[in-house]
Amino acid sequence: MKRGLVIGKFLPLHIGHQALIGYALEHCDELIIVVGASDDEPIPGEVRLEWLKQTYADDSRVKPVLLSYDEAMASDAAVSIENMSRLWASYLKKQLPHIDVIFASESYGAYMGRFLDCESVIYEEPCKVVPVAAERIREEPALYAHLLPQAVKEYYKVQA
Repeated sequence: MKRGLVIGKFLPLHIGHQALIGYALEHCDELIIVVGASDDEPIPGEVRLEWLKQTYADDSRVKPVLLSYDEAMASDAAVSIENMSRLWASYLKKQLPHIDVIFASESYGAYMGRFLDCESVIYEEPCKVVPVAAERIREEPALYAHLLPQAVKEYYKVQA
């Protein structure tokens, strides 16, 4: 069995994330989706976890999990992406079963793969699918409702 990993904040979950998740599901048997959440974020991690559970309720291969962390652990801008990836990988190795491949749309995925001792796949399509910052989506969810899955539309009380 090939186990994959996707890590994100999902602030909010949108069709770019879904493109990455869909791609990952084409290449693994089980997919763990880690929702990284701190108390300093505008949408609680539990809400974002529930979006994933609802959106992928019909796919038993998808295993969403919440990873709460202290913002101070990840806030030092002087720390490199490589060092942050090493820190996160060390933590994830203790929390998750063995990962065979990590799927990411950003460069940290290559570092994470190395530190998790697994393959890494960089899938760049999500940035093309959703060429707008998540902050803009949060500010004007009705304008960007066409980019949101149903669970997120319900949260914002908007329709496409």
